[in-house]
Amino acid sequence: MDSHTEQPDAAADPLARLIESLTDAEYVVEQPLPGVLRVEGRFSNTERIALQAAADAARPVAIWAVSHRNDWTLVAWNRPELVCITQRGEAPQRWRHRQLPAQLRPDAQTFLEGAASAFDIVTRPKHRPTDAAREVLGGFGITDAAPPGWVPPVVEAPPVVQTTVPAETNRPRRAAAPKAAKPKPAAKPEPVTPVCPTCFMALPATGICDNCG
Repeated sequence: MDSHTEQPDAAADPLARLIESLTDAEYVVEQPLPGVLRVEGRFSNTERIALQAAADAARPVAIWAVSHRNDWTLVAWNRPELVCITQRGEAPQRWRHRQLPAQLRPDAQTFLEGAASAFDIVTRPKHRPTDAAREVLGGFGITDAAPPGWVPPVVEAPPVVQTTVPAETNRPRRAAAPKAAKPKPAAKPEPVTPVCPTCFMALPATGICDNCG
């Protein structure tokens, strides 16, 4: 894309001063439609750039801010209507429609921070496009929120890594060695009681039979 080689006449184009200011900031500026600018540069917060540029415009304006990372924001500003659409990476577009009172500009700190405000038109689910917001864009001749020539990022599927798990081999199990039997203790011999050979009575400890003498 080529920026303007000649600065437009402020009397002929009410956006001339804004274009000059953005060009001085080393941004590439195009005007694809009357009252519509496309600003591209090395910035990360596309929403802030678009809101600040809209606030500096001397007339109703729509501004695309496209970063070097291919993120973008579209701000359509025609008091009191403020529509802000942001696309970051592969995330869904975030739409926000506000109706501002006379004392607020698009670059109010609350809006620059992306916070919710009392002036938001709330949708369910949140941040979804509404017919009212599309009508604001239609007032600038915009039918598609994406910037002209913008190419969505290509999402590459992660490579499939196959791993082979070795099958368990049926190895023959070794038979457990039989446990050695514990030897049984030897039985104690039963005591033998001496008896008298004559009367067969048990002999006392003296060994002399009490009956036979």
